[in-house]
Amino acid sequence: MNRRFLYPKFLVTFSGIVALFNMSNTVYAMDLSTTVEDAILHNPEFREQLKIHQAVQADLKGAEGSWYPKIDLNAGIGLEEIDREGTPKTSLTRTEASLRLTENIFEGYATVNEISRQSARLDAAGYNAQATANKIAIDMVSAYIELVKQQDSMRLARESKATHERILDQIQQRTEAGIGNQVEVDQAKARLALANSNLISTRNNYIDARSRFQRVLGRMPETQLIKPTMQFYFPESLEEAINIALTEHPTLRSANADIAEARAQHATAAQAYYPRIDLELQKTLDNNINGLKGKNNNLQAMLRLRYNLYNGGKDVAQRDSTASEIQQATEIRNNSRRQTIENLSYAWAANEYLEEQMIYIDQHIQLTYDTLQGYRKQFNLGRRSLLDLLNTENEYISAQLTKIETEAELNTAQYRALNAMGVLIPALNININYAVVKKDYSQE
Repeated sequence: MNRRFLYPKFLVTFSGIVALFNMSNTVYAMDLSTTVEDAILHNPEFREQLKIHQAVQADLKGAEGSWYPKIDLNAGIGLEEIDREGTPKTSLTRTEASLRLTENIFEGYATVNEISRQSARLDAAGYNAQATANKIAIDMVSAYIELVKQQDSMRLARESKATHERILDQIQQRTEAGIGNQVEVDQAKARLALANSNLISTRNNYIDARSRFQRVLGRMPETQLIKPTMQFYFPESLEEAINIALTEHPTLRSANADIAEARAQHATAAQAYYPRIDLELQKTLDNNINGLKGKNNNLQAMLRLRYNLYNGGKDVAQRDSTASEIQQATEIRNNSRRQTIENLSYAWAANEYLEEQMIYIDQHIQLTYDTLQGYRKQFNLGRRSLLDLLNTENEYISAQLTKIETEAELNTAQYRALNAMGVLIPALNININYAVVKKDYSQE
């Protein structure tokens, strides 16, 4: 495999990647990069993930609120009638007012663990946004390359039609001059009809490619797309690429964050095994309480302990449930790893074999072109039949079409390899760092 390599000496991050990849033509790359960036920023799925990230941010702030005291104001007014044996019946207007400040001192580490859980959720949401952006990016790249391929195919189909029109005109002139025959004219017309049919089919494929492009980007391409000519630096081996994928792919990072969240949830469930200790300060301003006319003010400063001794086994069951959720999250991560390795292996193999195939395709095109040039001269001298010329013309066109299709497959495989490693967006120099991730969970 003829590939240039650059081994990364540091981990690739979503916010910045400097030395892993390089692009040989910035102008061409910017056309594709701008399209991909536009597709991501205006895609409803990505915007939905950003809103999910914002919602989890609010949940994290809510969890951090447990560090602060709680202040409650209570007030009430109403009629209270007291009828005690041996005392006159009283009917008074009762008023109540109280202000209570409660500061938690200890609750079984629940606040710390809940903050850790929400932090992991927040990072998982950030990684999910990155994974969604990667998915949109590879869809847009594939649609872009497909549309460029169909543009080239339609250009080739037009050239084929023009070639067969030229040959038909030449045959008709030869027939009129008495050195041709009607069979050759019919044969040339048949090949022209096939060229017209192929052109119509190519136009249909082009319209389909435009529709796919519109679905991903959200609008039709305004101009002809410029063919990207990028050269990326890949790792030396598939094993190195897999190692990058296992540490950098946002789907795996999100799965690792889910494991951290499940572990924090398991730790939070242990709070029921501990007592709860609160500091309570309360001031009451009451009037006409319990049938006694006049004010009844009270000030309390209490350290209160609450400890549940039995809860019907619910606490143990909750711990068992959260322990199972850790294993579930771990298996989901393991399955994601397998899928990532599989996708990368497919793209890597396709990249290798398509590069090798391109060498022989180029040879085929060159040799077919040389043969065609010779056949054209020999046909004009009457040493080659029309059928030989038409077959060679079609073989040359077919060889060029094969190159267009294989080149598109190769480019797509390269981008899919980048996507499988989780570094497609940084490789395109796109900055969509709208969901900041604070922690690396690759070791979970």
